[in-house]
Amino acid sequence: MHPGLLLIPVIAMLLAGIVWINVSKLAFTAETGRVVERARQVEAQNVRLKAQLDRVNATVVDRAQERLGMGLAVDTSITPLKVPASAPAGADGATQSPPAGAPAR
Repeated sequence: MHPGLLLIPVIAMLLAGIVWINVSKLAFTAETGRVVERARQVEAQNVRLKAQLDRVNATVVDRAQERLGMGLAVDTSITPLKVPASAPAGADGATQSPPAGAPAR
């Protein structure tokens, strides 16, 4: 048998493998393009929904201001309450605890 006859099927298999890899790469690239386009659509939808939610929230705030006389706080800083170091003592000097079931202060 001539050594060139064995070389032809090997080269054919290598070429078929290269073609298969290129076709797979092309399919992967096309799928990636579809995923990127879908991501852009979802991103645009998120922007529209956020704008719609902001409009609804603004409407709720406006209605609350009109109907209930409520308004937004002007000062957005938080002022912590100062708690005394010791709780007030009762008549007998003992610390009083809230009744059972009552929220703690």
